[in-house]
Amino acid sequence: MTGSVRRAAMFGVVTLVALWPAVHLGLVARAGTDPWELFGWAMYSQPAARVQVRVDVERAGVLEPLRAMGGMRRQVEAFARARTTLGRLASPKELLATVFASDASIGAVELVLRDVKLDLESALLVGIDERVRFERPRTVR
Repeated sequence: MTGSVRRAAMFGVVTLVALWPAVHLGLVARAGTDPWELFGWAMYSQPAARVQVRVDVERAGVLEPLRAMGGMRRQVEAFARARTTLGRLASPKELLATVFASDASIGAVELVLRDVKLDLESALLVGIDERVRFERPRTVR
């Protein structure tokens, strides 16, 4: 490697390291990614907390919690980990497909996503729930 190529490569690395904290903080603020992941220094912007996921299913107009066991429970936990790390960039597509395939009487799925955040006024951790509803996909005949 020649001297000018080496200097250019070092300049690129230094630039990337210098800009990454701002980019990472933007990902945390806009997409809800985990500030403690993705080689970021945004971890100092909030406490380490995890997203909790509850799956509710609607049968005949009645909404009730899904009793996930075995493989489905592992999928719920995997989605919770992905949602914790990637925030709104995490896709529930695989989890939804499994839930809808498990029971033909399920008309809709509602994901209750609890994100634990630091309340700056009280200095306490508070749970903020987000509800996302998915209707059963229509099949084309």
